Order: sequence, then structure tokens, then C-alpha cells
Amino acid sequence: MTIETKNLTFTYPGTGFSLRGVDFSMGPGACAALTGSNGSGKTTLGKLLCGLLKPQGGAVLFDGEDTAKWSLGRRGQRIGYLFQEPARQLFAPTVLEDLMFTQELQGISPGEAEARAMALLARFELDSLARRSVLTLSRGEQQRLAICGLLLNKPEALVLDEPTTGLDARRKAILAGVIREVLRDGISVLLISHDAAFVKANAQREVRMEQLNQAPLASGAPDKSADSLGWIEGGSGEGAGGVHEN
Repeated sequence: MTIETKNLTFTYPGTGFSLRGVDFSMGPGACAALTGSNGSGKTTLGKLLCGLLKPQGGAVLFDGEDTAKWSLGRRGQRIGYLFQEPARQLFAPTVLEDLMFTQELQGISPGEAEARAMALLARFELDSLARRSVLTLSRGEQQRLAICGLLLNKPEALVLDEPTTGLDARRKAILAGVIREVLRDGISVLLISHDAAFVKANAQREVRMEQLNQAPLASGAPDKSADSLGWIEGGSGEGAGGVHEN
């Protein structure tokens, strides 16, 4: 799926912060990283793409179609969003039940739902925790479980907001492998991240949020111009882990 924004505008009332004139695009099977300083609008743009916020101007297009009148449910079938606080995305008492819940609502048999859930849990090294309460999981474990839930929906794109938070080096490597796998399936991935090493190893393109946003700095807002590095092109275009040329 190709995702585009055209002249996107959004303002948080009373804060002095706004996005203006944001033009962004990424193609199917692409992994792009959205980086920038705190408060530059990275998470805001991610939520606008997923329909969690509504733009006040401009458009978000999926495969050229304006999504303005789409329901949140319809948008959610095409693109998944990983929150910075993964506990917000966990709804059932145990790890396994959390992945089976939405599948059963979709009419998938309990046996098939459990098999699909256990396969994903094994991929993220969570299968030994299948009967554990989600409330006892570490932040990193909650994050991996939330990603499993997104993948169950077979989305065409994923927005991962700070996905490496709480993950050690080995589990970051597991996450990188999953990103490569979904890219091969044609799923687009947008990484919102401060993890420079993970971005460099896994994204084909890095985009600085300060370069996208055409809004002038609000009075009293921190000057982010020194962080505005623009586009950093790189990667082989064949998947995560390409070589970057800075």
C-alpha cells in the first residue's frame, strides 16, 4: 500500500504547536524512519496516518484514495499503530487470551486462533508466557505482545512508535527480523524512533520531522532548526538493513 499526505495540517489548541504543509509518502514494502527532536510532531503524524487524530486540512491517502470519510475500523484494517505505551493495547487477562480475543470476534475457531497466536508468541519469544497475566509483563514484553496483535490483523502498513523501548540487544535483533519478514510480504513499516543505531540498521530511508513541517516556530517554542537534517537517503531498497550513505 502506498501512503501519502498532501499539505497536511493539524494544531493542538492552546499549545502553540502545529503541523502545516506536511507532504510525505512511502510505498508498499518500504521501511522508512521518522526521526526528530522531542515535540517535533512525529507521534502526531503517525496518529494522523492511522486515523487516531483527524487533520484540520490537507489529506491522508491510501493508494491514492482520500481516507477522510473512512471509519477508524476501516482504517485499522489497513494500517496498525503501536503506541508508545503498549499496555494501552492489551485487553484480555492473559497473554494468549489477548491474541485470541479479536480473532474469535472475527469468527475464527478457537483451535485456529490459538495456533496462530502461539506461532506469533514463539516468534517473539513469548510462548513460555502464554498463560501469564498481561499485568505481570515487563514493558518490553508488553510491547512485543502488542506487535503480535497488530500482525494478526494482516495489515498493509505498520506504524511503530518507539518500538525498541524496553528491548535488549537480542530482542531488538528479533524485532529487526520480523520487520524484514513483513517487508518481504509487501507491508510498509514506519518507524518513529530515537534509536539511531536501530534506524540505521533497519530503515531504507530516514526523514526528519523538522524538515516535513512547514509551520513557523511558535513564540516561546524551542528552536529546532539545528536538528533539521532533511532527508537521509540510503539502503539498497531490498529490505531492512541496507547500507546508509550520510
